[in-house]
Amino acid sequence: PAETLAVHIWKVNTEGVTPDAASISSGASAVLIVVILLFNLLARMLGRWLYKRMTATK
Repeated sequence: PAETLAVHIWKVNTEGVTPDAASISSGASAVLIVVILLFNLLARMLGRWLYKRMTATK
C-alpha cells in the first residue's frame, strides 16, 4: 500500500510469487525511469523560467 515504486520493484524481484515477476519488474522500472526523466525536465524548465524572471535576462 504505502510504498515507493523502487521498493515495489525490489519486492517483486526478491519475492517473485507471480510467474511473470520479471516482466512486472521491468515494466515498473520503465515507469520509474520515465517519471524521473519527466521530473528532471520539468524541474529544469521551471528553474530556467524562475532564473529568467528573477534576473530579468532574456
